[in-house]
Amino acid sequence: MTAQLELSTASRLSESNFDTAELMQRISHDLAHISSRSPVVTLHWPVPPVPSERLLAAQNAGDALLWAPPGEDEACGLGAAITLSARGLERFQSIQSQARDAWAQLDASSSAVGLPAPRFFGGFAFQPGQAASTLWQDFGDARFMLPKLTYLKNREQAWLRLILYGGAGAGAEPRTELESKVQRALSALFHPAAALEPAREVAREERSAEAWGELVLAIQREIARGKVRKIVAARRLSLQLDRAPGAFAVQDRLRIDAPESTRFAFRFGAATFLGATPEQLVKKRGLEVSTEAVAGSISADSASAATRLLNSDKDIREHEFVVNEILRVLRPLTRELSPGPRREVHRLRTVLHLRTPISGTLREASHVLELVARLHPTPAVAGVPTRAAIDFILGHEPDERGWYSGPIGWFDAAGDGRFVVALRSGLIRGSRAELYAGAGVVQDSNAPSEFAETRWKLAALLGALGVSE
Repeated sequence: MTAQLELSTASRLSESNFDTAELMQRISHDLAHISSRSPVVTLHWPVPPVPSERLLAAQNAGDALLWAPPGEDEACGLGAAITLSARGLERFQSIQSQARDAWAQLDASSSAVGLPAPRFFGGFAFQPGQAASTLWQDFGDARFMLPKLTYLKNREQAWLRLILYGGAGAGAEPRTELESKVQRALSALFHPAAALEPAREVAREERSAEAWGELVLAIQREIARGKVRKIVAARRLSLQLDRAPGAFAVQDRLRIDAPESTRFAFRFGAATFLGATPEQLVKKRGLEVSTEAVAGSISADSASAATRLLNSDKDIREHEFVVNEILRVLRPLTRELSPGPRREVHRLRTVLHLRTPISGTLREASHVLELVARLHPTPAVAGVPTRAAIDFILGHEPDERGWYSGPIGWFDAAGDGRFVVALRSGLIRGSRAELYAGAGVVQDSNAPSEFAETRWKLAALLGALGVSE
């Protein structure tokens, strides 16, 4: 049983005349009236719409997340009311099972118009065991969190939501601590500090273009033997900075530099995985499902780039691998499923991609995690055939991918949700940043061109860190 305390919602609130002191009084009043016998308490308050990533600046440690897709609901959360984790081959099913038990304790409904129901946010490593090193140990094979304090925003309204378990906040000391955290959150959201200068690069480490060429050549030998038709190779760029870059500052710059991408950040322990990805894996609402094939890339450095991409046999072939595999995987689950009528050019600041939207209707009710488990990894991040490509990647790539190229996103109590592929991303731990990029290799790939492609893909995140390409 959940105690649901509510305030009347205002249709619109303005940041310029918003009184945080008055809101803090109302929050203190609500916290003081929580019963210690209430197993779960959910409270929410209307607040003005502001850049959601501001909340990340409220605290530099502890679990946190940002989810900011273009044109859709945004969420930024601090602390975890519930954490789900899993490892091994059954990680998708385990997370779904754990969530089912968690939803049974929580009233997932909402009486405020437009306010999203509670959601678990998180993700999965590229493959089980690919997040086992010290670098990724706080993330693991799978981890999701139901945020304790969340700033939620749609195109017109915003709210602050607090979820408390076990009567937390009923005593004087816990309530004082909560009030302090909420006060810091309000200050970060509505009285942000001046932006700091970006961190400066001190040192850079990456495997050489020659080493990359050897990896590409090894892939092409596998193709020549008939074992695979495509493998996506990934590489890591390590940066030592003069100080720790703030996740808020990086995402603030990505809001401007990558408005067409889904911006995200997940902070677990002392590390933050963040980025801005252009690729949706799957979106499900009820029986309606949508996804997309994104593969085939070219630098956005000339007016003719889009035309050249649309007419590139190599990129079209790489793209069709992805389209055909998505259709093969999803058709048994759908009454109807169809790709868009033509390939599109997805324009980012530094790179163009071929994209084909795919949509359909499921035959029966299904959890979004069941679709994620079927779709991941697509040929856009692994290869064709999938199992042979994964085996090669695990045996030949010199760097553990961690959550890079894994599925990240959210799901709710109805089993609806949206997941993206964690591309254009990096892991920040203190003053060190580990950035990742990949490129699809087919029979006629050119190693220097593929290496250059990874540089284009790193450009947006390097720029957001204040570092030159």
